[in-house]
Amino acid sequence: MEWTVKLEAKFGWGEVQTFEIGRLSRRVQGLTAGEIGLMLDEAKAVLAELQRRMVESQIEEKVACMRVCTHCLRSQQIRDLRTRTLQTLFGTVRVGAPRIRLCACVDKAPFEEVSFSPLAELLSDRCTPELRRLQAELGARHSFREAARLWSAFLPCSPPNHASIRNRLHRVAAAMESAEISAVPPSGACQEATGGSEDGITVLIDGAHIRAIPGHQTRHLDVTVGKVEAPGRTPRRFALAPLAADRPLAQIRAALTEQGWTGEQPVTVISDGEAALPELVRRAARCDIRHILDWWHISMRVRHAEQALAGVYALEPVHRGGLDMVEFSINRLRHLIWNGYHEEARGELFDVRHLAHEAVYLNGERLRLAVSRFLARCEELRGYLENNVAALIDYSRRYHSGQPVSTSRAEGCVDEIANARMAKRRRMRWLPRGAHRVAIVRAAVLDSRLRTEPLQMTA
Repeated sequence: MEWTVKLEAKFGWGEVQTFEIGRLSRRVQGLTAGEIGLMLDEAKAVLAELQRRMVESQIEEKVACMRVCTHCLRSQQIRDLRTRTLQTLFGTVRVGAPRIRLCACVDKAPFEEVSFSPLAELLSDRCTPELRRLQAELGARHSFREAARLWSAFLPCSPPNHASIRNRLHRVAAAMESAEISAVPPSGACQEATGGSEDGITVLIDGAHIRAIPGHQTRHLDVTVGKVEAPGRTPRRFALAPLAADRPLAQIRAALTEQGWTGEQPVTVISDGEAALPELVRRAARCDIRHILDWWHISMRVRHAEQALAGVYALEPVHRGGLDMVEFSINRLRHLIWNGYHEEARGELFDVRHLAHEAVYLNGERLRLAVSRFLARCEELRGYLENNVAALIDYSRRYHSGQPVSTSRAEGCVDEIANARMAKRRRMRWLPRGAHRVAIVRAAVLDSRLRTEPLQMTA
């Protein structure tokens, strides 16, 4: 059996041209399962030829239209002939890109250019926007070398190397960053969030640490990731590396604006207690915000104290009277903090010190090390609560009103953006600029925002 694939092109003035773009053949006798249908290599060849014919026809039509003078409607002369290489999703095409001499009827300044290239603006990047966007998306999902391997395995375009994938991702990220909308409300126009059901915008923010390249001033780089949530809207992620971000506040303002923030709604920030994170949002919003200490981090610190106390009991003390009272106080901590009794919780942490020392006195020195570890965990928790006393709330009331009390969703962003691509099992080291741009594109990919980029030319 034999198939012929033909393309029919109909131009604007009625002319029709037919091109043969491929021939396929299969045997009937001895046909195997591997010969059924279109093979990948055959599909690549057909797509590449189809793309070449389409692009050449488009460019020829474009040049022919641009040669017509808009003033006198006469055909303008071609000054010189040259070619340009255009990389597309389905193959690399070399097209004619002539320079056209301006018509004599056009008034020109003394030193003004007398010719122009109709394709200079159209093919300024020498690749189609769809190719650039998809390579950036693939580079945000995989390592650059793996992205290049996957690209060449499935598409008929020229096999890119990892540097091409990286450079195009950087250009896409730079374009996205420069296009961020700085929607700044008037100073003092926004309201301070006071809790209850009146929270307008909630920002869940957290940080991640990735390895820096050898020779950098620090061993690790900080990447700030977060999620902006508003009632009735899909959450919007953002990510940036503070050391490399040109406009970090503009990125956060753009995320707030996309969630319907106009400067009048209150802004609530939930973080793990790192002072720089809510301050970043406050500077972006240019107004007061409400900071809430993340419940998950509080609960984990309580868990550390409980585990340290279990280590004391593991030594099987004989006199447990004081320790049982300590255990009772520690078991109440979550209930007290959850329901807003923060001062009482700090008082319990202060009072257990005497009872714990009494347990050492009654049971001997063999408990001293374990008790010291337990008291260190209690002191860390008490200091954590005292340092963030203004960010403590009645978590029970907020939770039962259907509002977030934890940065668990921001922790998920850390895993999706930083850990999955730049840390954990990825044994990569980063410069601040590279980490920043990969984080920007990956956040846009996860939000499906990268696919909304307007395409100037089909690929």
